[in-house]
Amino acid sequence: MKKATIQAVYDWLDSAAPFESQEEFDNAGLQMGHPDQEVNGILLALDATPEVVEEAQRRGCELIISHHPLIFTPLASLRQDRYVPKVTGLLIKSGIGLIAAHTNLDKSTFSGSLAMMRQLRLRDIRQVDDYTVMGDLPGDLSSREVQALIAQTLDNPVVRYGAGEKRIKTLAAAGGAYSEGFSAALSAGADALLTGEVRHHHAVEAAANGLVLFEGGHFATERMMMAALAQGLQSGLDALKYNVQVDLSRQIPYLRE
Repeated sequence: MKKATIQAVYDWLDSAAPFESQEEFDNAGLQMGHPDQEVNGILLALDATPEVVEEAQRRGCELIISHHPLIFTPLASLRQDRYVPKVTGLLIKSGIGLIAAHTNLDKSTFSGSLAMMRQLRLRDIRQVDDYTVMGDLPGDLSSREVQALIAQTLDNPVVRYGAGEKRIKTLAAAGGAYSEGFSAALSAGADALLTGEVRHHHAVEAAANGLVLFEGGHFATERMMMAALAQGLQSGLDALKYNVQVDLSRQIPYLRE
């Protein structure tokens, strides 16, 4: 078995979700650490929080892969009483690297949109746009029934914007915050769209056009993606004969014990 490096992990991610495909506003890529640093353990999480850094330390992980970039905009200072510099400092002190895979991952086969479709067991899954997919429900259900199905699948409360008795056969999904995808979903013939966060004006316009929106929560609509990525990454590194353990974080960023 070979020793992996941060660069080797980055290269696998780049092959699965090319970093060049990220949006211009994004900041995906290697954010902390040296490319030549050896890696024995990797922890995947949606966000690189202090709790995730601590968890990585406990598990002996030298690298964290997060979906959301910790450093999104240029830092004006490194004041340790500010959130991003504080977490950056924790990573440096612990010697843990950080790779963010954001909009490039959202456009890949590991996207939260596809992960939700699979968990919901929808049929004939097809792509609508870069971030939205759609599929057919096993039957013609009311929007209340679909709301309950989504809540059970995501294990999270779901808000519905639209009539409760509207019949739904085709459901579109876009993980995270992408309620603007309602327009493409509507044009593609979807009866409803599931996303993590819904903007008010999108809900108003969608309702006027007869499209139901479901708000499942940002974290809940993306966490399945990281589980799928963890499995794919472990299989990929195993195939390359790297001796690395890939783990999935148990942290929920807005919950504190």
